Amino acid sequence: MNLSTLAPYIDKNLDLQTIKQNLNLYTTILLEWNQTHNLTGAQSAQDIQKNIIDSLYPLCFLRDFELCLDVGSGAGFPAIALAIAKPKQEFILSEPRAKRAAFLLFVKQKLKLHNIHIEKKSIQEIHTKADLITSRAVMPTSKLLHLCSKNLTHNGYYLLYKGELSATLPNNLKSQIFKRDERIYLYIKGEI
Repeated sequence: MNLSTLAPYIDKNLDLQTIKQNLNLYTTILLEWNQTHNLTGAQSAQDIQKNIIDSLYPLCFLRDFELCLDVGSGAGFPAIALAIAKPKQEFILSEPRAKRAAFLLFVKQKLKLHNIHIEKKSIQEIHTKADLITSRAVMPTSKLLHLCSKNLTHNGYYLLYKGELSATLPNNLKSQIFKRDERIYLYIKGEI
């Protein structure tokens, strides 16, 4: 896996080789589980690694955060990759579907990711406040912002991985749009 373009954005105190090994192990585990449980449309190691790079790209612009709440974690994109690259930050992965939550728990244990916590709950059942809320293709932007507003800390941010921009944002939210390949990253500052 080529992380060279992202290396400047990964904590200098971290061993890049260890990060690569963990990302490769995550790829292997996901391929194995995907054969039985259909966790992702990615069918090859290359497809999964493309999704991993897609998940990590926001390290280029992401502000510091302490706690990230990932909504609808599914197969672990983007939260698992981000948790591997940012081991000092805490991550809560919200996934109500049993098979996917079991997969995430298995990855957490296998990779010894002590900085992630799996919640087998929908976002409506989670009351934790985070300074970063991430989501990838779970629901329309306006619905996600409405459901998660109770979970965002004062001056927190949303990071939404989108295939296209189809929603207008409320006027009180400031957003930045970043693009890479076919991905749009919507980085939204919550209410001030």
